[in-house]
Amino acid sequence: MRKDITVKFPVRITKFKQHDLLKDKLLNAINSQEVGISRIHDEENDVTRCDWGIVTWDKRQRDWVDIISSDLYDHIMNWCIMNDYDRYHINEIWFQQYIKGGHHAWHVHGSNFTNVYYLDLPKDSPKTQWKDLLGNEGEFDVEEGDIITFPSWLKHKSPENNSSEMKTIISWNMDVLLEERY
Repeated sequence: MRKDITVKFPVRITKFKQHDLLKDKLLNAINSQEVGISRIHDEENDVTRCDWGIVTWDKRQRDWVDIISSDLYDHIMNWCIMNDYDRYHINEIWFQQYIKGGHHAWHVHGSNFTNVYYLDLPKDSPKTQWKDLLGNEGEFDVEEGDIITFPSWLKHKSPENNSSEMKTIISWNMDVLLEERY
């Protein structure tokens, strides 16, 4: 006989300290960025614009990555220290944009953790919703400038954008490691 044990999943919402300083620069670079996929549009998804096709951490290919990389490295390292991890590795990083009506269906990611930085979250824009393995559902209580970090196995989605303004997020998947301790 199986017995499920309820374990709360780790979620950390942190402020990106350089948000006010970098927001306009990042948006300008993202809006002029060549994209790998101009639009993900199918029966379940309508992502207006993203650069998922160029997901490597290669600053030479994407100006916006160069703009954020140093401050993001510091932010993630502080997150690792706060959570008692020794190292991290970013496996992919990309942006996604949603115009009115845009949305992203339930999905999961690879790696240990998924991160979402709310670069531009206009009023009436949706916040990320989640669903755990037991069917519990909720919405992350975030605001513009927040970075949310959660386990990559957690089902999540971006509901339909009801704002007439563009919503822009930066997302990345990362693995965390502990040094061997004896």
